[in-house]
Amino acid sequence: MEAFKVVYLQICREHGISPQQSVLAQLAPTLRGGPGSSKRGSQSTPSGKAGISSPSTLDLSTISLTAQTCSVLGSALATNHSFQEVRLADCLIGDEGAKPLLHGLCSNASVRALDLKGNNLRSGSADSVGKLLRQNHTIRRLCLEWNSLGLDGARFGVLAEGLSANNSLEVLDLRNNQVSHDGADHLATAISRNSSIKTIDLRWNNVGIVGGRALLAGLKHNHSITAIELAGNNIPQDIIKAIGLLEERNKERASLAASHQTRQDILSREIRQLKNEKTQQARDLLQRIDQQTDQMGRTKRDSSKKLRMLEEALAERKSAFNAMAAKLSKTEAELSLAERKSHDLSTVLEDTRQEMSTMMTSQQREMQAAREERVAAETKLMTELSSAKERGREQESKMDEMERRVQQQQDQIYELKEELMTSQAEVKMQGTRTEELLQVERIKHRDEMGDIDRRHRSELQHLRQGYEESERAYRDRIERLEDHRRGIEEELSRLKAQQLTERLGLEEQILATKKQVKEEEQQRSKFLEDKLRVLQNAKDDVQQHANNQSQLVGELQARNNNLNLEVESLKRRMQELTQELAGKNNEKLSAVHQAELLHQKELQRMETKLAGFQELREHCEELDTKLADVTRRSKMELSSKQGELDAVQEQLRSRELDMARLQEEETQRASALQSAISSYLHAPRTPPITPRR
Repeated sequence: MEAFKVVYLQICREHGISPQQSVLAQLAPTLRGGPGSSKRGSQSTPSGKAGISSPSTLDLSTISLTAQTCSVLGSALATNHSFQEVRLADCLIGDEGAKPLLHGLCSNASVRALDLKGNNLRSGSADSVGKLLRQNHTIRRLCLEWNSLGLDGARFGVLAEGLSANNSLEVLDLRNNQVSHDGADHLATAISRNSSIKTIDLRWNNVGIVGGRALLAGLKHNHSITAIELAGNNIPQDIIKAIGLLEERNKERASLAASHQTRQDILSREIRQLKNEKTQQARDLLQRIDQQTDQMGRTKRDSSKKLRMLEEALAERKSAFNAMAAKLSKTEAELSLAERKSHDLSTVLEDTRQEMSTMMTSQQREMQAAREERVAAETKLMTELSSAKERGREQESKMDEMERRVQQQQDQIYELKEELMTSQAEVKMQGTRTEELLQVERIKHRDEMGDIDRRHRSELQHLRQGYEESERAYRDRIERLEDHRRGIEEELSRLKAQQLTERLGLEEQILATKKQVKEEEQQRSKFLEDKLRVLQNAKDDVQQHANNQSQLVGELQARNNNLNLEVESLKRRMQELTQELAGKNNEKLSAVHQAELLHQKELQRMETKLAGFQELREHCEELDTKLADVTRRSKMELSSKQGELDAVQEQLRSRELDMARLQEEETQRASALQSAISSYLHAPRTPPITPRR
């Protein structure tokens, strides 16, 4: 605020204007900053309300401001960004001072509230106020009480045009401004175009019956005004009651919009939190996988070093084997026995490989069937969503159930991670055992196992090729599923747009029916409007239910993505198992046999995981059945609501027929009475009969 005073004095010096002492006296407490100074500044004003009450408020109320001071203040406020409220009540500004002051406020972007009460503003200032409303989009509250802006209806129309172009003003005070029915007409057109204003005060003006009807017509097209004051305007009570009903409608709409926005914000926050948790879990899993791959690489390098050291030791001891010629016969017999054993083990290995291939093919078939069933379920959900335009009110319980199911799925993911860690620990233990057995057996049978190792390498090469082909097929299928998911999302957006257009059409039809019923019978309009309001609330609830169902479809798609991620993790696990199998096949037959047993255990775990996927698929089918029940219930509710509306319309038609019949009977009675009276009046008068004597 000290900077504002400096700017004020500088502009006064530039224009050769002597600063007004009363304004400086009000700005002085902000510079001295002490409690005593602020007290003196408050005592310098007649009413005790002037001065700067807070660092963000400029209060110059009850100070008579000249036109030159108003021009300086307008120039200073044009570049000021510290004041959020400006109070200039009872300053006797007039039209000459209001023009430069409002011109300066047009470029201000910080003032939220402006008070111009009792400043003798006439029709000449209406143009400046309209320009301010048209160019300034930060003012929220504007007080113009005790002025004469409505004397000229044409110039007041400029102010109304500025209000129609404004998108920030929420409260407008026009009390005691001599607004006539022409000004009310201009204000009604501005209200019908403005969507931000919430409160208008028009008390103690000259609106009249014509202006009240115009305001009523304008409020029918406005959905933001929740309070409009019209006391002291000679407006009939029926128009005021109709305007009050429109205010109640807008209040209900605002409350519903606020509740819907809060629910949407809560759901968006929860969705973002779930996404962050899923991404964090995926990062942790990838880090663990990278650490495990690094550890496996280190173990492989260590094993290769040990093998080279063992080969060197065997080369050194080869000379010692030459001295053991006496034991050659015995070793040859042992070698023949070992060859027979290796042949038997090779046959067992071939059988296990065949079993593995059959198991892999069956697993691929089951995964393909699961994907096809999931695609069929998604298509079924889309068809049901296209037909389900309106739903019931049972979404909160379903959201709780979905949260519990998500929690169960997270628990399953944690259990799978723990199983993965245990399996890795078992693999490490088996690796250490096989290394020990390898050291013992390599000393005995290195030369005899060369041919067997070459055969194993060729067979492993074939297995790797088969795994790579299956991996490519899986990737192609995943890409096709992603394309299908994008198509489903586009269809959902189209359905949402269609539902919005249908909702707008229904709202227009309901407004038209309300207008018809009000024109026909004011007594009956209140009952029918209550009925239609209930129907509107039911329609909004069903629309909200449809939005929640679309969110449910999005969650199902996210679950589908999670399942795809789990399939990819299983693929990575299969690749790791193939690498481990390749390492084990380079070792002794005993180690290969143990590795095959371990691989069978892993396949059994994978089968259990597939059984879990089957349970998830059954869960999706249960969700489909529940969604079908919800659509059936919503259709039944819609049919019942339509029946009630038809019954109300039938009652209305019957009452109209009764009214027409009563009017016809009354006209007939009136015509009969009129004919009787006319015949009585036009009948010839006979002289009175005198009695005979």
